[in-house]
Amino acid sequence: MPERHLGQTLGRFRVDSLIGAGGFAWVYKGYDPELDIPVAVKVLKPQYAGDENVEERFRREASTAAKLRHPNIVRILAVGRQDSAVYFVMDLLPTGLDTRLQLLGTLPEPMLIRLGLDVTAALAFAHREGVIHRDIKTDNILFDEHGNAVVADFGIARAMSDSSEHTRTNMVVGTPQYFSPEQARGQSLDGRSDLYSLGVTLFKAATGVVPFQGDDWYEIARAHVEDRPPRPGSFNPALSRDMERVILQCLEKDPEDRYPSAEALHAELTQRLIVTTPQEQERTLSLTATQRLPFSASAAAARWRRTLRRAFGRTPGRWALPGAIALLAIAIVIVTALRSRGRGAPAPTRTAAASSLATRLPPSAVPLDTRPDTVAAVAPTPDTTAGALGTAPQATHQPPPPRILHVTAPAGAVITVDGVPIGTGSLSSDSLAAGRHEIAATMESFIAPCSTARASTHVRLGAHGTTRVSLTPRACGSMALDVVPAGAHFAVTTAAGDSVENGVAPLDTVLVLPAGSYHLQVSARYCAPYTSHFELAAGEEHHEWAHLICVPPSS
Repeated sequence: MPERHLGQTLGRFRVDSLIGAGGFAWVYKGYDPELDIPVAVKVLKPQYAGDENVEERFRREASTAAKLRHPNIVRILAVGRQDSAVYFVMDLLPTGLDTRLQLLGTLPEPMLIRLGLDVTAALAFAHREGVIHRDIKTDNILFDEHGNAVVADFGIARAMSDSSEHTRTNMVVGTPQYFSPEQARGQSLDGRSDLYSLGVTLFKAATGVVPFQGDDWYEIARAHVEDRPPRPGSFNPALSRDMERVILQCLEKDPEDRYPSAEALHAELTQRLIVTTPQEQERTLSLTATQRLPFSASAAAARWRRTLRRAFGRTPGRWALPGAIALLAIAIVIVTALRSRGRGAPAPTRTAAASSLATRLPPSAVPLDTRPDTVAAVAPTPDTTAGALGTAPQATHQPPPPRILHVTAPAGAVITVDGVPIGTGSLSSDSLAAGRHEIAATMESFIAPCSTARASTHVRLGAHGTTRVSLTPRACGSMALDVVPAGAHFAVTTAAGDSVENGVAPLDTVLVLPAGSYHLQVSARYCAPYTSHFELAAGEEHHEWAHLICVPPSS
């Protein structure tokens, strides 16, 4: 049973509490006294630890993963065996993609893009080092305190699938909903299999569902091999067509039709779906629809391969390469001509650029530092033809000032308007309809229920003008209180002296408190009072032992 390791030490690491269990391992919250940090300890379940082949591969793959040092790959601190426990230790990260999706349902597109960039950066590095993950899914994507996505469990799926026992039973290890078609068939894998699984993960993050579902493993595996995935936009109409195209290319059945590498997918997300500086915003948004290439070079190459394969019945060989190059050259000439034809048009002003940005990030949420409080209106050009005929030009009208909502919230807080996520942290929007709206900010809290992790207010937006909202949600931690003697009174106050909790010990449950600084006072008749000051971090489990020194009453 998993409780056997609680309170024990594995190597230098103390095992404190059970926080999860997977198919092959238990996961504990622990403590590293050398680095003075909390850690996650994964211990192989006994049925696997007893297999020498599994154990050897598990330790080998964990050791290989420990050598992958990258900001978007979880850091493995130790790999070892103690008595019958085979384990590895990694950084304890505050939350995971599964938790975030349970909170939000789906990720707003800016968060989805950032997720894709972080994971592809990790995969590109690992693939260059010769390591394939084999089990990319929402469970294995965590987030650090800055909101960066960090990939966990590199190589562990291989450790479990390559053991002699699993080979004998022809078992494919992984998660069926995230299998690549070649993984479902039991074929050899390369980095493009990870890109397929990432496509499933992005589909789930964008829509709240996986593309293929079924009642059993075989039905899901068959769907990965044979069925076309549904359009993500059919589940989430707010998803842009560019992002939908990226997800569907990751989900191509033939690895040749996917992105050729994690670097190529990372470049696609960077160049096509994200604007990094105000200068790039201005340049990118000033392009008209006819001036923009509708797909990247890698996407174009994949589409040419599919077209030629349909025409000739197989993937083209060397004899077809000159024809493909010629067709691609013709396409480039056409696009160049379209660009040249559009160069005579006046470049949009900052107002048009900002408006275009709002439509590209539905429902129009962008960082505060990219949006001015007041946007200059652009008057329409008079009808010069009418003026030449002696007719007075039509009077021009200034459009009304914009209607802008500014929200100020802690970094990482998820902002919703009427229950719909629009972004994180402080942001600005000019696309909300006039009228009454509920604006809420929610922190990822590790303790439930935690009322302070969500802050909300109602505002009424007028026809124009700027409305500012400030929300300060606070995630919670918990405090367990052990008091001797029983029946003592306790009081918890803030550092400013405001009362938070009070009552009589012992408690039936832990106290759930917003993260912050607190004073604790415990008192009982005939006993010296006990006082304590403690800091409670989000997700922390703080334990207080208040053993009062008491004098028995005189008879």
